[in-house]
Amino acid sequence: MKQRMLESLAQGAEITKIPVLLLCSILLLALCYFASYSVLPFSNGDIAYYVIIGRGILRDHLLPYSYAFDHKPLAVYLVYAVWDQIIPLPYGKFELLACLLMGAFVWFCRAFGPFNKVLAWLILTVGGSVFGILDANTETVLVAGEALFLRLLYQGNTQGKLLQFFGAGLVFAGIVNVNYLSAVCLFLPSLFLFLAPGWFRIRHILLAGLGLVTGLALLFAPYFVVGHGALQAYFSMQSAFLHHYGASLKARMRSVLRCAIYTVLLFPVLQGWIRVFPLTLKGEDRKTLVLLLWFLSSLPAVILSGHPFEHYFILCFAPAAIMAAILFEKKYVFPTYCFVPFTFFFVGGMIQDTRKNMDERLYYNRVDYAFLSKEIGTQKVLNIRGSHETFYLADLRPFDVYLFPTHIDILFGKENAWKRYMQDLLRRPAYVITPYAGCARNLVEPVLCQWLATHYTRIYSLNTRHARPQKDQRFSFDLYKLTLPEQRDDRTNQTHSP
Repeated sequence: MKQRMLESLAQGAEITKIPVLLLCSILLLALCYFASYSVLPFSNGDIAYYVIIGRGILRDHLLPYSYAFDHKPLAVYLVYAVWDQIIPLPYGKFELLACLLMGAFVWFCRAFGPFNKVLAWLILTVGGSVFGILDANTETVLVAGEALFLRLLYQGNTQGKLLQFFGAGLVFAGIVNVNYLSAVCLFLPSLFLFLAPGWFRIRHILLAGLGLVTGLALLFAPYFVVGHGALQAYFSMQSAFLHHYGASLKARMRSVLRCAIYTVLLFPVLQGWIRVFPLTLKGEDRKTLVLLLWFLSSLPAVILSGHPFEHYFILCFAPAAIMAAILFEKKYVFPTYCFVPFTFFFVGGMIQDTRKNMDERLYYNRVDYAFLSKEIGTQKVLNIRGSHETFYLADLRPFDVYLFPTHIDILFGKENAWKRYMQDLLRRPAYVITPYAGCARNLVEPVLCQWLATHYTRIYSLNTRHARPQKDQRFSFDLYKLTLPEQRDDRTNQTHSP
């Protein structure tokens, strides 16, 4: 009997070692995951593009989209450009932005229930690896702004402070100009906070509307000052591009499928929420509806985008993470192993992100951005399907407002894109960037390649990918310099190569 008891205890000890070892492994992986973001100037090309446009606003005082074009509203460029200016870190600055935004999000959500702030922040940043949350893409800005908006409305109702409604309107003006889909995300919870019995007041709606109008007037004041149809051009350029940017049916189906999968992974949280908190409009209980309505309202926003990008689901994941933190605080007992599927997802996300970031650090180190900055200076550069990230890292100025590699193809169509590029080349830009071996690999049309061969000299060529060089890597590029007439007879094709 004694021997059996000892064997049982030994078996129990071995079993308890398994979750401890698993937890330690996840913590070690999480440290590597965070560290991998701190060795990059950015981890997502979208962020680099927002900063480029923002630099045109802050440095050259050019309104969107006179410097470079993107289909996002103007506030997003201000956010990232200001952050780029005030944080002089060469690496990890956007990881820091993501961490601070998630900290602000957690703090704002304290109005909707008690929870452990550190736990909530870890759920967001570590669990959010599936959705690339440390990239600090616009969704992190959106959810922080949405949380502030809902907090102001809720406190305005419960504390009777009218100024909170005006502030909520100001905040809404800002976040809707980061991404128009934020209006969809906030539709159900804001409708509830304005119209719920006992909270409905015409003056509250009027004050929020006044704040919204004031915020929009402040944002668009420079366009009114400039005049000459500047504001009309701003919206017409967005409209024209979005008309061509629509996703295919296949992409939309993938978007719906991914949204459904992620929702199923989070279903234990939604189920627990409904079990613990009564769906009632009585007293303090009504605030628990805000997070649930916020999640449900964000689902169509994710699907409406039409593109199956993981970071879109941050809009849903953020309120669900707070709901999970509140349930943990309530000591709610989740079904055994209900989070095993999601654990596989976020652990896989951390491994994938860590590996990708370390690879990109290696590629980034192979480019001589100091040479590019010194050689080109403040002259404008035409980009023919090359990576816009070179413009961010070497602080180059775009020759054509459609700087993003695929924008001209999307707007003019593949069959007509070369005509736009040829129009630009006829204006004789001092420098041209193309993908590495773009002509040899048929990434640049022959007529454009012939013009480059006749009028330009290739002065820099680099393939950052040493293994499998036939596969494109976005930091790779060719740089061409306009050849002066007197230099054409005796020019050489010597290429600067690191």
